[in-house]
Amino acid sequence: MEAGEFNMVTDLAKAVGLAERHVSRQLRLAYLAPGVRKRLVYKREVPAVTLRKLTDVAALPWGEPPERVFD
Repeated sequence: MEAGEFNMVTDLAKAVGLAERHVSRQLRLAYLAPGVRKRLVYKREVPAVTLRKLTDVAALPWGEPPERVFD
């Protein structure tokens, strides 16, 4: 989507053969707060959280997610 190959989530979902809802949820993970991504990737903290919860957290303001995910 960022490269401009697809204009809408619907187009991307069709191209990869997945449901639009699933693709939309996964795309939200790209917008996790930098603090959350850093703790997941660099510190390798493994919170007791599902991917679905992470996608919900991605919609929150960037100042809130680390506390909601890791505490």
